[in-house]
Amino acid sequence: MKKKERKTFIVGDVHGCFKEFLSLLKSIDYSSTKYRLILVGDVINRGPYSLEMLHWVKTHKIEMVRGNHEQNFINRIKNNKILSSTLKKLKEDMGNSLNSWIKWLNKIPFYIEEKDFLVVHAGLVPQKKPENSKPQFLMNIRTWGKKGKDIKSPIYPAWHDFYKEKKLVVYGHWAEQGLKIKKNSIGLDTGCVYGFQLSGVLLPERKIIQVPALKNYNSIHLSKKSHYQK
Repeated sequence: MKKKERKTFIVGDVHGCFKEFLSLLKSIDYSSTKYRLILVGDVINRGPYSLEMLHWVKTHKIEMVRGNHEQNFINRIKNNKILSSTLKKLKEDMGNSLNSWIKWLNKIPFYIEEKDFLVVHAGLVPQKKPENSKPQFLMNIRTWGKKGKDIKSPIYPAWHDFYKEKKLVVYGHWAEQGLKIKKNSIGLDTGCVYGFQLSGVLLPERKIIQVPALKNYNSIHLSKKSHYQK
């Protein structure tokens, strides 16, 4: 009898919302034998359980791509810069293991590409393959204008408006945009840390799975538009 292939489950920005993350996995009866689990990055910061998330990912050898919040933490530790309150707590929680955690974070790839899909934290530079793009774009891009000088400006079109390839791109990073489902791209950042939902997508059927946030962990308040599956 042919062995049943695992489905792929890709989860959006967790931001330390560890309880919601476990709830999301429970909702699909997750096990490593049934699912290949991939995280889109930004598993840390803003929420309350960053180190718990990192421990879970590392212990279970889960695949993930690097988000701008992981990179920001790496850079600030490396350059001895001031940390936000939640990153400061993460550093303190890591204690003597800080350097080993930084080494581990530095090994996280900027994208994961398969035959039928590509996972990246923020998005793709128009007309460029990810291997030919600077990591800062893969971790931060939202919009595209003026030859890449305005990758976050709302006056310019979204990067995925320029993406014409057939391969599905799954990404996060854009809580204000919310759940964004297009024929060749799916945005999964639905603002869990802001009190909305944590979202994932099952492949190959592209089924969206969501669980509600337990609370708003952040002082920023976003509109509820587009964060819920219609």
